Amino acid sequence: MTDLRSSINVQHEEGDELSFWSKYPNVQKEMDKVEDVLEKTVKTRRKIVEEASMDLLKAGGKRIRPALTIICAQYGNYDSSKIVPLAAALELFHMATLIHDDIIDNAKKRRGIETAQSKYGKDVAVYTGDYLFSKAFLLAATVNHGEKILHLSRFVKAICEGEIEQHVSKYNYHTSASTYLKRIKYKTALLFGLCCQVGAEISECDPYIIRNLRKYGMALGTAFQLKDDLLDVTGNDETVGKPTGNDILEGVYTLPFLYTIQNTAYGQEVLNILKRHHFTKKDVTEIIHIIKQSGGIQYTKNLEDRYYDKAVSSLKRIPDHECTHILLDLIEMMRHRMS
Repeated sequence: MTDLRSSINVQHEEGDELSFWSKYPNVQKEMDKVEDVLEKTVKTRRKIVEEASMDLLKAGGKRIRPALTIICAQYGNYDSSKIVPLAAALELFHMATLIHDDIIDNAKKRRGIETAQSKYGKDVAVYTGDYLFSKAFLLAATVNHGEKILHLSRFVKAICEGEIEQHVSKYNYHTSASTYLKRIKYKTALLFGLCCQVGAEISECDPYIIRNLRKYGMALGTAFQLKDDLLDVTGNDETVGKPTGNDILEGVYTLPFLYTIQNTAYGQEVLNILKRHHFTKKDVTEIIHIIKQSGGIQYTKNLEDRYYDKAVSSLKRIPDHECTHILLDLIEMMRHRMS
């Protein structure tokens, strides 16, 4: 395969993520269609549910998942009438999981705005998440006579298992790195892989191409979650769009924390702080400082880079294509993202 990374020209200033796809007119045109479908789909006579859905929709986001569906579909016989609703359905699934995540985590902010559960209450947030799930299934059912519903049903099952695993593992600092990676596979990576897979399948790509595009998505999704873990301890509230350090406060221990407490001389310091009777945001700040000293940040960053390398390797296994440089470009954008 031709090395296309030399052609990458990624800007990383604030706000660039919103215009990332504009560099690729064929993708941007389809993404605009996805936005139109999303806006039409979340409309309902129950205005409070519509408002809660529209709040999250208008808050933006990177729209990586529908974009992956569109890009991977272009490796085959692209049909916009099938791909756009499928891409929109996958984004609705993602939105639904975010709303339910915020309920479980009692999160106050998401993408820089007040969460549905904070603004409208947990009951409305639950209904909104369920509504988005149902609309996603209905939208996916319009594509290929609903053949992809089985894929989506398996995904919902897997992500629920991942969320349950995260819940039962709260405050458990004995979680191994391999167990943690398995958890984020279900929580994040599977949907990335699914987006790549179904886009390529609908476009009737060769099974070998489908398999490697799915591997690309899985590796990219794992790296994406590891970056989120890093941003929770290295970012700031304004840039990230939600309170940093909240995972530690809520007992959701991510890889930088687990590495520090299990594999370094700094582990006992962290344990001493956790044992305090009144654990506060100030204590979290102290733990983050220890994580930075311990090498936990670099350990996680190195693992993140390994998964980017895996994503690149998957692309090298398939015949060269004009969309490959977009997927490589996406890797570079994600390497440097700050939110």
